[in-house]
Amino acid sequence: MKKVLKVIGKILLGILILILAVLIIHTACTGVAQIILRSYIKSYEPVAYDKQLVPEMGKEGFYTITSDKDIKIMQLNDLHIGGGLATLKKDKKTVYEVATMISQEKPDLVILNGDSIFAVPDVMFRGGGTLNNKMVSQEVALIFESLQCYYTIAFGNHDTEAFDYTNRAKLGQMYMDEKYNYCIFNCDYDGYGVTNQCILLKNTKGDITKPLFVIDSNDYIDNSIASSINWRYDVIHDEQAEWVKDTWATLKPDSKSLFFFHIPIGEFETAYRELAKNDFQDTENTKYIEGVWDEQVDPNMGGRIWYGGCCQTDKNLNDVDNFFEILGPDGIDAIDACFFGHDHVNNAVVEYRGVTL
Repeated sequence: MKKVLKVIGKILLGILILILAVLIIHTACTGVAQIILRSYIKSYEPVAYDKQLVPEMGKEGFYTITSDKDIKIMQLNDLHIGGGLATLKKDKKTVYEVATMISQEKPDLVILNGDSIFAVPDVMFRGGGTLNNKMVSQEVALIFESLQCYYTIAFGNHDTEAFDYTNRAKLGQMYMDEKYNYCIFNCDYDGYGVTNQCILLKNTKGDITKPLFVIDSNDYIDNSIASSINWRYDVIHDEQAEWVKDTWATLKPDSKSLFFFHIPIGEFETAYRELAKNDFQDTENTKYIEGVWDEQVDPNMGGRIWYGGCCQTDKNLNDVDNFFEILGPDGIDAIDACFFGHDHVNNAVVEYRGVTL
């Protein structure tokens, strides 16, 4: 019996040593990947702006960009920086693409519209192999700090997974660190979500030419790993929409607003279904503008859009949240257009009840 226990003990000790060895090697590999990627990011020169617009904190308490000319905004979705050795090649390619676009386009503001990182195990959809989402997010920030391009962020579902080290609130605080000279993220609403922000575009007379709202579409219906794995996406909560409504009433802008958030609203799927039923010819409510839907998705599944609350099959598409009802044409009519991320292949643009999605 003692010999059996000794053998079992040796086996368990061997397994423990093997696990520790794997962890040490994995940590070392991740560290090497970090050094290589950060060095690569820093190799890019700052963007050569002719005259860069500098956002400032306005009297209303929101970051403000002032110009009498058109302001160029670049939206970047789903960069999925993995931050590990397994994704090093892909990460470097992503950095190259981003840096090239920004250097060519010279945007006045970049809005990172969710899923900037993908800090998940290697076995899950080719993740970076690290759960240190703060560390990987610092690499994302480094891209824009190195390019010296102003940016802000909306979180997606992958920015903070249930198994990641840093929660949503702390990650938001990271982006607000004063060491980031070009990040204008500011948490304007301290309720549901973290990345809820209003940015004002003004002319030199001080008139608001266009309000921008960056909204946290949240991640999953709860903090369980099961919800992450089963894609049980959350929605924009009523309190967030009410905050926008109250802010809108205070600002009294002459122009409708642009909204940026990661997970599409159900109305996007509704628009698709209406067009599909009408052989993709315009309907009373919906107009097709441009772009494509993912043709590889089985239409028998009911649709092609991974929208917020898509797991809530017991609810009508337009009832999974009240964002459109509160802020859309039947509400205060404050929405000019909504820009989404999340759905990697779809880039369709439609007009639904006068709102561009």
